[in-house]
Amino acid sequence: MSISQYVKTTSSILLVSIFFILSSCTSNNNTNQNEETTDEINLEGKTLEYNYGNTIYQVSFKSSNQLHWKCIKGDELGQEADETYFTHRLNSYSFFISWVEANDIGVSQVINLNENVVNCFLKIDKEVISLSGTIKEL
Repeated sequence: MSISQYVKTTSSILLVSIFFILSSCTSNNNTNQNEETTDEINLEGKTLEYNYGNTIYQVSFKSSNQLHWKCIKGDELGQEADETYFTHRLNSYSFFISWVEANDIGVSQVINLNENVVNCFLKIDKEVISLSGTIKEL
């Protein structure tokens, strides 16, 4: 085999190898993206029960920006309201959610639907109250 034939053969093998490596990488990336997309949880249409111990709320996510909450146990028993909320997805199962109630109470939450926990901060005047609880889908 001459040197020029050796170079052509080696170059061909190298190009074919690079092609298969790139095809393999592209194929794996598409598979991972599809898995993440199909595993993502959405809030819209869900009703969750937030249990803070002495206080329990039912929160229904009516649309991508409207929710309804109702206190079913605790000091605010029977109180309920519709709220416009804002959300940011942190990962496929966790969300940062925030809204301001009619009485100017600011609510900010991080909910994790994989571990079924809620961490909430209430801003009342100049005071911030931290609450932690569990979540159950109804």
